[in-house]
Amino acid sequence: MVFHTIAVGLLVAAVPLWIVRFVFLFNLEKPERQIFRNLVKRRFENTIGFALRIFGYLFAVSAAIVILVFGVRYIKFGSLQITPYRELIHSRLYSGVRPIDNLLDAFHYNQIMPVAVISTCLLLSIAFTLVMVALRDIFLMRKLNRKIQGLKKRQAVTG
Repeated sequence: MVFHTIAVGLLVAAVPLWIVRFVFLFNLEKPERQIFRNLVKRRFENTIGFALRIFGYLFAVSAAIVILVFGVRYIKFGSLQITPYRELIHSRLYSGVRPIDNLLDAFHYNQIMPVAVISTCLLLSIAFTLVMVALRDIFLMRKLNRKIQGLKKRQAVTG
């Protein structure tokens, strides 16, 4: 439940960050946008690669925990009973809107434990990637804008 809350919080935070990113991007002139795109392409990791790396880390950690939980369950009960996620986790995150809650039940809480863990890792990696890419771009555009303003001031003084 904690990871779902973190993922939903990150998704909610991503919306205004992406709006600010697009506002900053549209305030740049065409050559400045090209400079920004070149900087992102050359200096930073590909966004999809970053998301896959985050997903891989989360998946590896969660796989180790799932193996540990099922190993302890096998030692204790002598069987590997794979149950739906809803039987293991009693506290759930709901929106209060019936269609969305029904989709959450169908696609997450009614799944078997490993599938639910993978979907949580996927949601977390997508949410974290959206927030981090927007923040990276905002900070890069602000830095680029300050450098360009400094260049324009120097050109005005010398020109």
